[in-house]
Amino acid sequence: MHYVIGIDGGGTKTEALLLAEDGREWRGFTVDSTNPHAITFEMAVRHMETLLDRVFAFPETQTMTCSAICLGLSGVDTVEERARFLSYMEDYRTRHKLTFAIFMNNDAQIALMATLGDDRGIIVISGTGSIAYGLTEERNKYRVGGWGNLLGDEGSGYDIGIRTLRAAMRSHDGIERPTMLGAMIVEAYGFQAITDLRTYIYQPHMKKHDIAKFAELCIRADEQGDAVARTIMDQAAKDLSDTAAALIRKDAWFEQCSLVTTGSIFHYAKRFAETFRQELLLHAPLIRIHPATREPAYGAALLAWRQLRQN
Repeated sequence: MHYVIGIDGGGTKTEALLLAEDGREWRGFTVDSTNPHAITFEMAVRHMETLLDRVFAFPETQTMTCSAICLGLSGVDTVEERARFLSYMEDYRTRHKLTFAIFMNNDAQIALMATLGDDRGIIVISGTGSIAYGLTEERNKYRVGGWGNLLGDEGSGYDIGIRTLRAAMRSHDGIERPTMLGAMIVEAYGFQAITDLRTYIYQPHMKKHDIAKFAELCIRADEQGDAVARTIMDQAAKDLSDTAAALIRKDAWFEQCSLVTTGSIFHYAKRFAETFRQELLLHAPLIRIHPATREPAYGAALLAWRQLRQN
């Protein structure tokens, strides 16, 4: 009996799913980020090593053969980045005397596959970061966004998180109208006052995903009717719809294709998802929008089987 491993590497966590040729699935293998831009490359491969060790130690598969591993890793897009990670995977395979094939795909591509059973279409991701990625019927690839928190990531958890922090401080200073965000931050982080935020936020170990965590407070405040939080969420959704609309304009095939929305912000912020949908339909009224139904690691496993059969 053979099985494949699908791996989804995000900015916050990395997940693996095992899919046997008879359709059986095993999940629950999770480690921290393997995005070399969120952490270092050396730390990313250490996390991947831990994940692979856990997967190959799984008792249920000890009498089975791993035929392939398909990776969809955020932050691993350029030829050089892919080559570096592929070299590590080949080294792991050699050290452990394994024979699996290695396939590397865009992290957006595996998310499309997970919901549609096909990697053609558009995926819009809003998690720690954000990106719009599209693959046409003729296999032409396009992307918009995904440039990281300093150059883009509009409509992402980081984007909402940083807007939340700034709104709380501007409200404290009397520049912005009153908002419950400041009080929510104080309570959630055990501060004495909102001014303690400065000491906390400028710690040298603070990472992109630490800022993105503040998006959860903004989502909660929006649900409770806070006007400042609602403005933040609406603007983030509109910015992300502009990103998706820009991608649709790159190829006429996209105008009537399927578009999948995925990521923690789409999952937890229902009004954000609806605002995004309404805004995007103004630009592309024939687009078919589907919320993600399966985890991207499952899509990676499906792609592993497909690519095995094609080779």
